Amino acid sequence: MLKPIAIEEEANPGDLLPLTPEEALALFRGALGNDPTTGLLLAVSGGPDSIAMLGLAAAARAYLPPLAVATVDHGLRPEAAEEARMVAKLCNELQIPHCTLKWTDRPDGSVSQEAARKGRYALLMGHARALEASHLVTAHTLDDQAETVLMRMASGTGLGGLGAMRPNVRRGALGHIRPFLEVPKSRIIATCDVHAWHFSDDPSNDDERFKRVRLRSLMPILAGEGLTPERLGTLAARARRTEDAIEHVAKRTLDESVLRKAPDGGAVRLKAESFYSEPFEIAMRMLRRAMLTIATPEQGETQIALGKLELLMRNLRMAIRDQRPFRSTLAWAVIAHANGFIEVRTAPVRRSQRNRDAGNDTRSLASGSVVSK
Repeated sequence: MLKPIAIEEEANPGDLLPLTPEEALALFRGALGNDPTTGLLLAVSGGPDSIAMLGLAAAARAYLPPLAVATVDHGLRPEAAEEARMVAKLCNELQIPHCTLKWTDRPDGSVSQEAARKGRYALLMGHARALEASHLVTAHTLDDQAETVLMRMASGTGLGGLGAMRPNVRRGALGHIRPFLEVPKSRIIATCDVHAWHFSDDPSNDDERFKRVRLRSLMPILAGEGLTPERLGTLAARARRTEDAIEHVAKRTLDESVLRKAPDGGAVRLKAESFYSEPFEIAMRMLRRAMLTIATPEQGETQIALGKLELLMRNLRMAIRDQRPFRSTLAWAVIAHANGFIEVRTAPVRRSQRNRDAGNDTRSLASGSVVSK
């Protein structure tokens, strides 16, 4: 019997072509969509991705909203200051306003990549607001997206996490776009080379203490088995589409289940039936959405542990099925069920405070006046 012949996919020659200003303009416009724009703040570190983004945006500036550039100096490497000066010099040549943002309130001791990322975005968002820019722009590429998919998979993510980075997200009142999210890094490097745009190399990109770096080293092996950055990027895009469809149904179903909301926004009462009759995934997202309706802005930025949410949802559905009371706390919310209703309300801050208020909690299900229209 003849064995099937394995046919290897050839590399796409287009992955080595530099981006043109026309292509870059189309990518910027595609990421912006129909968003109203007042200005774009480009986050430029001095690496090849952000330098290419800066050069291409400058070439297409006549057709883009007003541009400004910011470079974050975390103060963690002595080379960072020189890299910021390099970006400032290039911006001066391109006649684009530039500002170096120093991370002065960083924590003491060693700093994780996640802490540095949060500090970086806080500085960039604050500067964008000061400039009255409508959007922050970062130069994440297809390779970054593929690495993010692998990192999410390794952490046991759900469908939402599998969607990885989005080309356009909201960060409060600010938009955040990633126009190069479907562009291979090889094209970015080729763009820098053809224009002789000098860039710096961050040594942390080769530091195998970081998971992203370790996964990056596996990419050639995975690509040899067919798990290319392009396919990982396609997987992320499909996951996002599916996620958006499920969230659309969950929002609509939750809206139909709402009975009352507390005037202060700290509690919401819902019909329990749909939390049992709907598919588990939709019911779980309904519960998460209900929690977000009572969340403060800070709480809304907090990730709800998926495993804990799944466990709570299983127990809640069994309580609805058996028509018995249920009460549990997750993150900032208390979720309670009784008499065919579900109430989601803000959890007390301290146990002692909860004990003092237990006798006259006006938000309890038993009171009958927990929430009002």
